[in-house]
Amino acid sequence: MGTGYEVDPEQIRSSGGGIQSSTQQLRADWQAFQGELAGFGEPWGSDDIGSLIGGCYQAVYEVAVEAYNDNLDDMAEHGEIVTMFADNHAKAEEHNVVEVNRVRDILG
Repeated sequence: MGTGYEVDPEQIRSSGGGIQSSTQQLRADWQAFQGELAGFGEPWGSDDIGSLIGGCYQAVYEVAVEAYNDNLDDMAEHGEIVTMFADNHAKAEEHNVVEVNRVRDILG
């Protein structure tokens, strides 16, 4: 038979906050990187080959931006979910303590 497990809602809540904090930092870094890229302008030029490179770059860039932003949104949501899990677990434990004490009082 197993020895069970122990859940620490405060540690879980802290982890949720860490995920959210990491997400905010990544979002800030991503915005800074986009600003840096914009500062380069269009170094491939406007001739035929440059236009082809620019079109490919733009298509890849748009897909990358969408994917990165979606991932950041998902990460932020996961941080919120982890925090909610901690809150829900703490509430369930409080409820369980009340119920066990009620049974103890009834049984004497």
